Amino acid sequence: MGKISFTTDMWSDPNRTPYMAITAHWIEGVTEETVNGPKLVLKLRSDLVGFERVPGHHDGAHLGYAFLHVVDYLEVADKVSCYFSCAYNSYR
Repeated sequence: MGKISFTTDMWSDPNRTPYMAITAHWIEGVTEETVNGPKLVLKLRSDLVGFERVPGHHDGAHLGYAFLHVVDYLEVADKVSCYFSCAYNSYR
């Protein structure tokens, strides 16, 4: 709990305008009342958190910058796994 995973997908509209969709996935802990008292229930959550137009080349660096733009906007860099955070810190 407390960390966020992401998936992305790229495509172009009929006018060949490229877009990136970004979905966040996380575990949410919810306390529910049961006959035996309160119980922590874990729930998998997902939400579309970014839909960006991505003009220019679609190489790894360019797509990475587009993705990090959304992470910056959401202010969730500290919730992403260490591997990504290390790469993120060198980007900033």
